[in-house]
Amino acid sequence: MLLRPRRGEALASVFLAFIATGLVVLVYNLDPILDWTLLVGVWAGSGAVILYLLQNQRQNEKEFQKHPVSFPNPEGGGILGEYVNRPWQSELAELGRRYPGKKAKKQKKKD
Repeated sequence: MLLRPRRGEALASVFLAFIATGLVVLVYNLDPILDWTLLVGVWAGSGAVILYLLQNQRQNEKEFQKHPVSFPNPEGGGILGEYVNRPWQSELAELGRRYPGKKAKKQKKKD
């Protein structure tokens, strides 16, 4: 299902469809003058597919921004932090997971 395309998505899909049609001409050794109806169909079809993919990418990007995927790392360094960690940092993190610190009690407000 196609959504309302943005101007950039529409221009990119037209440009990429033109390139895809040119590749079809080169691969299948077609004569553009004689086979223009076939090439128009290839151009329109590839343009629609590319436009759909670009819109799907935009929708997935919005969904990713709502719920980012992060790798589990107790130090909060992301996936790169796993390789940069020093051994003593990993040991401290393991101790922190085994023996969680005591949390301060919340004071109740008296009215």
